[in-house]
Amino acid sequence: MKTALTIAGSDSSGGAGIQADLKAMTMNGVFAMSAITALTAQNTTGVQGIFEVSPAFLGQQIDSVFTDIRPDAVKIGMVSATDIIDVIAERLTFHHATNIVLDPVMVATSGAKLISDDAIAALTGKLFPMATVVTPNIPEAEVLTDTLIRDQEDMEAAAHRIVERYGCAALVKGGHGTEDANDVLAETDGTVTWFDGARINNPNTHGTGCTLSSAIASYLALGDTLPKAIKHAKKYLTGALKAQLNLGHGSGPMDHFWKYR
Repeated sequence: MKTALTIAGSDSSGGAGIQADLKAMTMNGVFAMSAITALTAQNTTGVQGIFEVSPAFLGQQIDSVFTDIRPDAVKIGMVSATDIIDVIAERLTFHHATNIVLDPVMVATSGAKLISDDAIAALTGKLFPMATVVTPNIPEAEVLTDTLIRDQEDMEAAAHRIVERYGCAALVKGGHGTEDANDVLAETDGTVTWFDGARINNPNTHGTGCTLSSAIASYLALGDTLPKAIKHAKKYLTGALKAQLNLGHGSGPMDHFWKYR
């Protein structure tokens, strides 16, 4: 059985973070493992508490996984501190990790930055060059490229710019657009692939980024090419959104996360 490791924060309500990653990986046919960057006490109405894991202990978690059940793919989610980013980069380099999918959680739906400029510099300078693909949404792609994205032409240009700047493939997700949920992949060889996606009327979209990136990592672990992995992952996510699970009363716990830091 193929294996995948998620490095991310815990969402105790199960909608995003480590919990969403483990569910997505399991449902897509790989053995899922985790290295937790932070614990949160949260539900659909907000975050009640946060406990951050030390960089040294995070490194121990990563080492424990790699020295026993080596991951065929790695998904990296929310990382907010430079020392945490440093240890992830150092340990993944040491273990020669492959098939790295990085979901750069940097910008809230409101457009506010979620991590400091120093952390963004560490993320893009140390983890982006290691990644097989990064999966920014439109607001995150705007931060990464210093440009405004208004349409599909802008999305494609931003994806190319990320490839040029950081040396990794880029999947710019269109879910924050106004018309559709189409995504565009630019690869390091210049290949561009568009993935059509219907916009689904489901208010419970919390954790969709975590789920998509984890599913992509799963299919890379299973041996898919990057475009094929994304195609399969989008199909899985669309099915999950169509299921219309009622997650509760809130707009999503991580929308409130940074109020409590």
